[in-house]
Amino acid sequence: MIKKISLVLLALVLVLAGLSYTNHLAHMRNYLTWGLHTIHDYKTHPTRVVPAAAQPQFWELDSAYNQLEIPADLLNTIDTNNTHAFMVIQDGKIKYERYWDGYDTTTLSGSFSAAKSIISLLIGIALDEGKIKSLDEPAGNYLDHFKTNGLEKVKIKDLLTMSSGTNYKESDKGYFSLNAYAYYGEDMDFLISKMERKEEPGVNWEYRSGDTQVLGLIVEKVFGKDISTLVSERFMQPMGAQSDAIWLLDGAKKHEKAFCCLNAVARDYARFGQLVLQKGNWNGKQIVSEQYITAATTPATYLKDPTENGNPVDFYGYQYWMVDHNGVHAIAQNGLFGQYVYIIPAKNAVVVRLGETAVTKPIHHHQPENFVYIDAAMSLLK
Repeated sequence: MIKKISLVLLALVLVLAGLSYTNHLAHMRNYLTWGLHTIHDYKTHPTRVVPAAAQPQFWELDSAYNQLEIPADLLNTIDTNNTHAFMVIQDGKIKYERYWDGYDTTTLSGSFSAAKSIISLLIGIALDEGKIKSLDEPAGNYLDHFKTNGLEKVKIKDLLTMSSGTNYKESDKGYFSLNAYAYYGEDMDFLISKMERKEEPGVNWEYRSGDTQVLGLIVEKVFGKDISTLVSERFMQPMGAQSDAIWLLDGAKKHEKAFCCLNAVARDYARFGQLVLQKGNWNGKQIVSEQYITAATTPATYLKDPTENGNPVDFYGYQYWMVDHNGVHAIAQNGLFGQYVYIIPAKNAVVVRLGETAVTKPIHHHQPENFVYIDAAMSLLK
């Protein structure tokens, strides 16, 4: 009996091991290999380098660099919130910069979903250059899966505004969820093939990383290049990025995880904020059109928010967040565990915060820590 049970268990193990090399279960094997997601996953996951600028443009330091102090109560919250980097840039100069826990100006940190905004900028360039004719084009014009299965009505704009109406459920933490496969799976094409119509697109806002991954595949197709190469050519090089960045790939090393997973230094994250602050212009070069930047950073108020009684969406544009706090309007790149790039137009300022904060209950879709970082930055801005 024991021998039979042992043989059955061995057979089961062998079957499961074999299945883990198929698209359906590969994410489980990768989870066991890579472990729980952290901002340091570039050390263990498949990656592609995003080359820095051949001629770096180093940030100028403000005359008051690190001479001003954040109020003690705010600084204490930042200190105790597992913050690794906090910097404030105004008028193109670093006014405040501090690092914790062994981090410094050369330390890479994962972006998680803050990278979504960069995919949006690439869509903007594709639109500017006519590689995409219109944001009202169906995604099916570029991806065959969206020509069928009730997805024919999904527009590029719907993907940008998280209103695709698909079955991708961000909150699903199950082992067999699309969400699990997105981060740990072998092939983003397979992930997209599992997306189905749930409701009419362009009506309800629902945060879906799958929407951004679809945008990433469209970007790859229209440019004929991988995302890492595009980000280097279109942003890192002209903006003078100082350090090579790294982008995580799917398990089969076919595609970048477009919905997340750029890893860069704080000073280079700030460049993406500065680019938006300058309406897509960098040193006289219009990298992304001002028209697109304006649209991307304007809330999609025509959408309904089912989580708040169907109210208009006043907090999200084209993969950018809008935060309004104490009379301050900020545009934000936002990533899991507190990766933030804030653009504060009224102060001509950019703020970067990197760290490893636990996720808590949001206030109007924003983690409460956002308000602390904005208050801290405002205490330094003239």
